Amino acid sequence: MESGNSGSDDTADMDKFSRVQQKDDMQDTRPISLYFMDEHDARALADEMKQMKHMKDSDLRVTCSSLGKAVRSASNLGRGLPTGQGIDDNTGKLLTMDDGGSLRHKVVPSKRELFYAARCAGRERVGCFGDSPNEDADLLLQPQDVIEANKMQARRASKKNTARRIQKARQLEKEGLMESPEDRLRREYAHMEGQVGLPVFYSEGLLKKPPALRRIFQGAKSAWATSSLTPLYFSYEDLMKDWSIMRERSNNKNKIPETPPQVEVFNMLDVVTSIDKDQWRAERRSELVREQKGLVGKIPILHNLINTGKKSASKKSGLEKVVFVPSSLGIQAKERISAAGSMKTRLRPMRAWGKDA
Repeated sequence: MESGNSGSDDTADMDKFSRVQQKDDMQDTRPISLYFMDEHDARALADEMKQMKHMKDSDLRVTCSSLGKAVRSASNLGRGLPTGQGIDDNTGKLLTMDDGGSLRHKVVPSKRELFYAARCAGRERVGCFGDSPNEDADLLLQPQDVIEANKMQARRASKKNTARRIQKARQLEKEGLMESPEDRLRREYAHMEGQVGLPVFYSEGLLKKPPALRRIFQGAKSAWATSSLTPLYFSYEDLMKDWSIMRERSNNKNKIPETPPQVEVFNMLDVVTSIDKDQWRAERRSELVREQKGLVGKIPILHNLINTGKKSASKKSGLEKVVFVPSSLGIQAKERISAAGSMKTRLRPMRAWGKDA
């Protein structure tokens, strides 16, 4: 009887733990700070919060900040800006807010741009793992709670899907067959299943306009021919607009299609991480070249005059050509919010006066 009671108690405890765990997975109540890429999404959440009974009289407003600050705040690495205590080195966890823990910062991508990203090549990079592009696009048109429920279900099934894809890739390798590009992307970006990324758009053949001084001294034709800037757009609509402008101003207008043949989407954080790694490799190669020169390498002037380094030290990956093009809607929102200000008067504290002064 005792063993039967203990077994039933253990089962009840396991069921209770399972229910609590499912509740934690379903609803994350940890305090976070959100940086929205789209003003419309931020105002929609602010209006929703104002409808709550305890938030009715609160002062809610939308402010703007730079993307660099948002990424630093959300990264908690390097020069990140976490509030409170950081991550425990032994457990990898954060304390609760009551225990002096950190306030989590998250960057929220634009639903508008995710809708466009779902129809572009490489959509798996930003978390779109649907059976078809139309399925992912239709999901992003749903309310936020429906999207989150779908993403949560995908996160729970991600481990099984990853194991299945790896097994399929190994089987194809044994049979001497090539893996399809779509399956390869799904396998390489399996960590993004159930998550969302920050989409940036790229189209081959679209170049960034060279600076004015360069066009004057080098000539417009030569400047465009040697232009080395690869633009990555935060807005799909801006990319299409610039493509139309480039086509209208081109001498070979008839040879350029009205729309880009293919628009590819990347995750901005992956691009930034790759650029950071590439810059570190370039600096490390320069350090090795200076060490080979000995005393001469320690003197900057002599080091630049004497070119004894290997050719591999001057190799470039192409990431140094990448330039991010901000969204025109985001620029307009920033100017509008900055013009409105904080709606607070900036008066100095008044001096005490009268009998009690």
